[in-house]
Amino acid sequence: MKKFKILFAFLIFISCSDDNEEISGDTGLFYQSTFFDGLSRDYILFVPDSYDENENTPIVFNLHGGSSTAEEQLNYISDMRSLSDNEKFILVYPQASSDANGIPIWNLGSVNSKATDVDDVGYISHLIDRISEFYSVDRDRIYVTGFSNGGYLSFELACKLSSKIAAFASVAGHMFIDTYNDCSPSHPTPFLSINGTEDNYDGIAEYYLPVENSNNYWIEYNNTDLNPNVVELEDVNTSDGSTVQYYSWKNGSNGVEIDHYKVIGGEHSWPSLNSNSDKEKSNGDIDSDRIIWEFFSRFDINGLR
Repeated sequence: MKKFKILFAFLIFISCSDDNEEISGDTGLFYQSTFFDGLSRDYILFVPDSYDENENTPIVFNLHGGSSTAEEQLNYISDMRSLSDNEKFILVYPQASSDANGIPIWNLGSVNSKATDVDDVGYISHLIDRISEFYSVDRDRIYVTGFSNGGYLSFELACKLSSKIAAFASVAGHMFIDTYNDCSPSHPTPFLSINGTEDNYDGIAEYYLPVENSNNYWIEYNNTDLNPNVVELEDVNTSDGSTVQYYSWKNGSNGVEIDHYKVIGGEHSWPSLNSNSDKEKSNGDIDSDRIIWEFFSRFDINGLR
């Protein structure tokens, strides 16, 4: 009888695991799990009502910061669902695994990243393939953005998963030194960054590059103009203690470019027109979500569309 109970419990576990692995193919918001590299990994999938199975649809991966969650990224940092529905792209908010202290963090693939041994580049690649089994995905238009530690991983993905990533954006993130030293993109890659000058703009110790250095890497790799166009953006929110300078290096290989939003006086945040500057100390002059999507939408894996 005891053996039967154990077997019955095991079958229930397998059944639940299989159910978590299933993707409905419908539109809506789904809390999903998938098995990759021996681990059960969670992610949030949003497929807009505007999705049409007869059209190939882009995907935007939106990566949360360290010690945060996919749900927090969706609900409090960067909710792109209305953009997704209006502009017709699939949204994915993956969940990082936790380190030895129980803190969710993305692994940058090096001992110096002080994270975990989890293959997060492989995990994102797995999600691309998995979602493509159930939806009509435009494999030439896979984009990734991230906040803070998620921004760090976006650099890693642009370097290590270049064959699948068309363009990427980092908000309040830096290029890790080991990512820089082992970066091997396979095609000209459009890149957008948003960084506050009061948020380690000049790098972190010896591990995370100054913003200028990481921008310069992609400027050189993409063979863009060396001198940027610079525009002082309107100070929409005069109470947030910050302003924004927009830099754009154009005319890169295959028509790609590098864009940078330098938030003068900005701290560690995701700028938004809805920012409450008193509580969040966040810039309220720009809409990061829209800026990122409008940048992505101009490019596919072959360059300027």
